[in-house]
Amino acid sequence: MLTSELDKLLAVALLLCASLLVRQAVIFSGQTWIRTFSHTLTLLLLPLVTYSLTSVISGNIALSLGMVGALSIVRFRNPVKSPLELVTYFLMISCGIAAAVSVSWLVLLVGSAVGTLVVAELFNRWSRRVRGVALYTTSFTEGNALHTLEVFSETEMPDLLAHAALVGFDKTPEGIVYRFASPSRQDLLTLSGAVNGQTGITRIAFAAA
Repeated sequence: MLTSELDKLLAVALLLCASLLVRQAVIFSGQTWIRTFSHTLTLLLLPLVTYSLTSVISGNIALSLGMVGALSIVRFRNPVKSPLELVTYFLMISCGIAAAVSVSWLVLLVGSAVGTLVVAELFNRWSRRVRGVALYTTSFTEGNALHTLEVFSETEMPDLLAHAALVGFDKTPEGIVYRFASPSRQDLLTLSGAVNGQTGITRIAFAAA
C-alpha cells in the first residue's frame, strides 16, 4: 500500500517537472504565447487531471464506458492560436496517460518532445547565423509578441530584401517601405543602427511589442 502511494506521488512530481520542462522548451523555441498565466496553469493541470482520470478508470470497463459518455458532453470553445498549441495540449494529455501506464514511457515521451523542440530551434539559429536565412517564416497570428521595424528608402536596398526578418515591402511614389518583424528586440535595433545614415534612407520607425 505504501509503495503504491509513493509511486503515485512520484508520478505526480514527474508530471509537474515534465510540464515545466515542456514550457521552457516551447519558450526556447520562440513561442511566447505559453508564458501567460492561463497557458502555464493549463500545462500544469492537464497532465495531472488526465493521470488521475486514467488511474481511476483503468481496469474497470463499466466505469470506463460511463466516463467516456460523461466526458462526451464537454465542449471546449477556447480558440487555438496555432497547431503547435494544439499539439502541446495533446502532449500534456499523453503525458498523463503515459504516467498511469509506466514512468519510463513518460520520460521517453517528454525527452523526445523536448529534444525535438530544442534541436529544431538550434538548427534554425544555426541557419540564421551561417546561411543568413531563417528556416521558418514569422507569423503574427500565433500569439507571439513581435517587435517591428519599418525602413523607408528612396531606392531599392538589396541587403534589406535579403534580410531574414523581412516580412514584406511596399513600393510607393515616395519610395520603398521595408517591414521587419522579430521576437528579438536587439536584432531589429542592430539592423536599425546598421541602416541609419545610409544613402537613400529617409526614415526609420521601430515599434516594441
